[in-house]
Amino acid sequence: MCLQPLRAEKPEVLVNAWQEYQFLSMETAEIYFKQALALDTDPQYLLEAKVGLAMVNQYKEQGQDLETAKKLYTQVLEQDPPTEMRQLIFSFLADLHLSQGEDEEALELLDALIAECANSVIGQDALIRKVILTMGPYGSEESVAVADEAVSLIENLSIEPTQARPYLIPLISSLLGGIYFWADDFEQSLAQSEIFTTLGNAETTSYGSQYAALYQMAKIYELELNQPEKAGVYYRRIVEDYPNSNISYYALEKAIEFKAMTRSEVEALRLPGVTPEILTELFTIESGEDD
Repeated sequence: MCLQPLRAEKPEVLVNAWQEYQFLSMETAEIYFKQALALDTDPQYLLEAKVGLAMVNQYKEQGQDLETAKKLYTQVLEQDPPTEMRQLIFSFLADLHLSQGEDEEALELLDALIAECANSVIGQDALIRKVILTMGPYGSEESVAVADEAVSLIENLSIEPTQARPYLIPLISSLLGGIYFWADDFEQSLAQSEIFTTLGNAETTSYGSQYAALYQMAKIYELELNQPEKAGVYYRRIVEDYPNSNISYYALEKAIEFKAMTRSEVEALRLPGVTPEILTELFTIESGEDD
């Protein structure tokens, strides 16, 4: 947990507690957090230890004690903690309420986070959870209304996400793109998927999710909008950027079919398994000379 600078050095036992927590050694982490709480140290380190102890009670796989976690979080909030710590507690409490079926209480906390810190990862995580919580079935009018609200919020953020620092914008766009797709709003689905594939990459999202998004965009242009030239652009991107995907050969066939790639361009890529004989066959089929 990253907090405001303090005068005193963080106690070693608190450092050890967080290390054990990260390694999911919850029993050991609990012992260390309790030891940290007994120290004579900076009061904000004591608050941090109390938050850590609450997190152990909330998230350990066995022996969860949600009431104790809630009590500890409440005690910290009553002591006017730093802003970042308070926001984290709101996020954890939202999880806690959701796990107990208390959706309204969770939604109140998520709304507070979105209103206060939508420019941050924690606020954007709250937005994702709110969309999932309130959207209803895919394809419903309710889901579209929730997506529209989220798009409006994202468009008015005062940040400039980049591929190097995308925040959670790619994940939000992926979620919204799916909502619009199942509502047959293909233009909006494409717009959100474009954001996902432009800001996201295999490291910040995943290799599979990236080429899957490109594939879906290609299919929308090909089958729903009847724009094969644009479909070919996205099939080409799969071939060039994700040559090891399980759809790269199919994408190659389609890119050639829609004249998005020339033979020399394909040859320059040196795709694994694509021999000169295969290329001759593919370009012969595309030209209609196989009869």
